[in-house]
Amino acid sequence: MKICLVGYGISNRELLKKLINTNNELAVSQNRPFDQEDIIFFKTNKIQYETQHGELLKSCDLAIVSPGITPQSEAAKIIFNNNINYTTEIEFAWEKIKTINKKSLFVGITGTDGKSTTTSLIGHILSYLDPLTFVGGNIGKPLIQAEENLNYYVIEISSFQIFWSKILSPEISVLINLAPDHLNWHENIEDYYLTKEALLKRTLKVAGIAVINEESLKLLNFEKYQRKSSLITFSENMFKNNTVSYLDKKIKVKNKLFDLNIFKEDLVAAVVTTLNLGVSEKLIEDAIASYSSLKYRLQLVTTKNGVNYYNDSKATNSHAAYNAYKSFRGKNYIAILSGIPKNEDLTLLIDELKNHAKKILVFGEMQKEIIKYHLNDKFIFKNNLEEVFLYIFEIAQEGDNVVFSPGGASFDMYKNYEDRGEHFNRLIGLI
Repeated sequence: MKICLVGYGISNRELLKKLINTNNELAVSQNRPFDQEDIIFFKTNKIQYETQHGELLKSCDLAIVSPGITPQSEAAKIIFNNNINYTTEIEFAWEKIKTINKKSLFVGITGTDGKSTTTSLIGHILSYLDPLTFVGGNIGKPLIQAEENLNYYVIEISSFQIFWSKILSPEISVLINLAPDHLNWHENIEDYYLTKEALLKRTLKVAGIAVINEESLKLLNFEKYQRKSSLITFSENMFKNNTVSYLDKKIKVKNKLFDLNIFKEDLVAAVVTTLNLGVSEKLIEDAIASYSSLKYRLQLVTTKNGVNYYNDSKATNSHAAYNAYKSFRGKNYIAILSGIPKNEDLTLLIDELKNHAKKILVFGEMQKEIIKYHLNDKFIFKNNLEEVFLYIFEIAQEGDNVVFSPGGASFDMYKNYEDRGEHFNRLIGLI
């Protein structure tokens, strides 16, 4: 079989290593030059490559598409116009594991925000239950790197990965939330929502369980499934009485089960999901007690001179930033916005900050979008993060919280959100 890897990011790079020893003719296609190290690797292993999508892609039997390849791209046009069979690394790996290990159980987590935290937390709980648990996918390790003899696979799945998959259907699919995002990738918001919906429906069609945020359910078409026990909903309102539903029952959960400094919907989703997997309340409680929040996800980095510094660099859209700042209502906080907006309406975020923040500092490409809205004198514009910190040093007082939840993609000034988060942490260290 002629297999062409379209795009050469982390997932396809790892997949190629697994394919080398198979009886397939391999090629790699992307629209930019390869590193010299990559070229040496290709030639050593007799792998064809092209730096402009063309004949290698057109002549393949199967295209394994990197999530970054958009539906409007030249590569996508070639695939669709030539009726080329396609998949993505995560679906390819899932099929391989399910063929070898039929008893394996997959939990797939998707949503607009909180995917990584929820995936990490569910994985942490299940690892407490059974060490033979893999946690990865769109977070950490690509699925292709997982051992094939494990019992649980907890995978974060992006809308891009769902789009380029056809049959990927975890036994349990979890939808954390929905809000406008990636509108520079998807055709429109309806396409984005339908893509998320597709994963959940695939799971339900194979008699799996779909765990869905109640608010998100209103935006999707699940009418024929809503009376079935295989569709389970959750909401932040569960915190009002600490009652969650599982296995067709409702139970009262101890307050300390939810005593964790992460978004409530992420935590409730993880608890509801693992309860429905048969994990005991006591084990979940013990696992949560030992859980550490993900780096750059509303992470309390340090406290200096009575000021708390929170790094939420992973908040790359306005919905994520809104949720972060919303959690600081009633507290004194200084907000920091930056990055490249994603064609979103920022009204909700800006109103939240106008009403509740002490000051809002803005730098980077975000400034061009922010000025389109009606602002008050709380909004201060700076050229970079260094200037932001100089200003914070002047105004921050004991009891304040400095919250870096940018609300935009990092690529205007940084390699990625990790690079942005590291810069924030380095500057804290200079205070």
